[in-house]
This record gives sequence, structure tokens and C-alpha cells, in this order.
Amino acid sequence: MAQNNLTSKSENYEDMLIYIAELYYLKGLSQQQIADLTHQSRTNISRLLKICVEKGIVEFRIKKPSGKRIYTASQLEQTFNLKKAIVVPNGGTDEQLKRRVAIEAGEYLRSILKDDILIGINWGSTVYEIVKNFSVNHKYNIDVIQLLGGVNSKLRDADGQHILQSFASNFNGSGYILNAPFIVKNKEIKELLMDEPPIKDHFEKMTKIDIAILGIGNHTPQSSIYNSGYLTDEEMEMLKNDNAVTDICGYGIDIDGNPVETVTTNRIIGINLDTLKTIPIRMGCSSGINKTQAVLGALRGGYINVLVIDEETANAVMIEAINGK
Repeated sequence: MAQNNLTSKSENYEDMLIYIAELYYLKGLSQQQIADLTHQSRTNISRLLKICVEKGIVEFRIKKPSGKRIYTASQLEQTFNLKKAIVVPNGGTDEQLKRRVAIEAGEYLRSILKDDILIGINWGSTVYEIVKNFSVNHKYNIDVIQLLGGVNSKLRDADGQHILQSFASNFNGSGYILNAPFIVKNKEIKELLMDEPPIKDHFEKMTKIDIAILGIGNHTPQSSIYNSGYLTDEEMEMLKNDNAVTDICGYGIDIDGNPVETVTTNRIIGINLDTLKTIPIRMGCSSGINKTQAVLGALRGGYINVLVIDEETANAVMIEAINGK
């Protein structure tokens, strides 16, 4: 009976799409169940469901943000002179919250994309989530460049080359890999590397970035910088005792937004903070109340001008800012 129903529904392509959409969105069948029912592959069903959205057969309507979140976003924009603040509702696990922030960041990014721009991308757990959940319907002619060195990391979210390649695959452009470690042994090695022509060319290209995608890290044992394998145990202990509340592209920043000299400052292979500040759009993304001071330091220093953040942390940032902490 189901097969006859499919035959009648498939008399033309649009009827078939409507039928599959009804099974999935109204009757709650899984993609595999629909595939079995219609004698197609699950991959093809997934493709057809995407086409349903693209053709407007299926439309999604998201409830508008609450007035409270809109007000908090407006406060953040005014207080820190931001181009845009997006406040994401709380709820669920830490990982679910991070994913929601990442999805909202990707949505904002899609809204500002255009051909012939250069996007700089960092690494870290939140940036990794953005890349993992990001997709586009239109393949823009966009180049992507790695902001920070990173090879042979123990973590996928600290593998700068993998993150860049994954993100760049969304576009018809070039991906510029920074073939260097995140942190080298000493300042002399950094100076030698920075004098190499391919590295010099890479850093020259970074002065032309239009959009930067940044995480907002903090110096805790849960952070990507700690768990990446780029630092020794002794160096991690030293970072715990400095005055930095956050790191932006690896550089320590204090609660007032000032750079802090750390054990790694002169050994980082990555965009410097002065160049970073010249980038027109610098999107910072963060979730979790433990990042309150990290976000505040990044905002006060002007290292980001677009913020995507969860509601609880956004409120905590505003309270600390008002109280002058």
C-alpha cells in the first residue's frame, strides 16, 4: 500500500518532495525509515530533505528572542561599542550550549558573506564547533587563512590545519595554511621562522583579512590551550599564576584588556594583536559562566567587535562591567 502511495505521489518531482517532507516532519519517520519505505538510500533522502528547504516546501519559523535577551545584547553593544551582540538562551549541557552558540555564530557569518573576501580563522573548541556545524547553500569565492600555528595537536579542536581545511571546503577559494607550530621552544627560533619567505608571505596576507573568527579562551585546565599538548606541565603551571584572564590568539590579556607578558608571549607563531585590531569584523564566541572574566577582558581590550555569547554569561559580564570589576 505504501509503495502505491509513493507511486502516486511521485508523478512529478515536487509531489515526491512533499511526500518525503510529510513523512519526516509531520509523521516523524526517520531518514532511514523513509529510505526503506521508498527504496532509496538514506543519503539521497537527506539530500532531498535539504532540497525541500531550499525550494521553500518546508519553512522553519524560530521564535524571536525574548525582550530580555534583546535588551542584554543592546547593552553589550552600547557598553563595548560592538557592531553586533547575539545572546543565546541557556539550557542543556555545557556542550549543547556551546553548540548553540556555534550555530548562532555560523548564522551571523552567513549573513555577512560575500565574494572576494578573506576570512581568518583561529582554533579552539568553540571555533571547532562553528566549523563542524557550518554550511552554505551558495559557494562564495572566499579565501580562508590560518591565524595561528598549530600542528600535531593531541586534540582535533586544536589542530589549526584541519579546522582551516574543513572551513575552507565551504567556499570556492584558497585555504592558506600556516605551516608552523603554535608555540616554539624560544624567541630565537620564532625569529628564524618568521624570517622564512613562506611565513613572511603568510603574515603579510593576514594584514588583508576582512573577517576573523575567534574563540575566547581562558587559562583553566579545561581550555584547549592546556589540553592541546603544545605546553609542558611546568609552562601550564606558570600560566595559572599570571594575571591573564583570557588569551586571544594565544596572547595573554588581563581583566582590563591589556596584554600580559607570559611564558609563551615571545614564542607564539600567530597574528599579533595590533594586526588583529585592524580587521574590520572580529567575531568572538564564548559559552559558560566560567568565561565571564575572559569575555570582559577581550571586550575591554577591543579585540572583538562582534560577540556571540550565552545569556547567563552575558548578564554576568554586564554586572561586572557596571560594578567596575
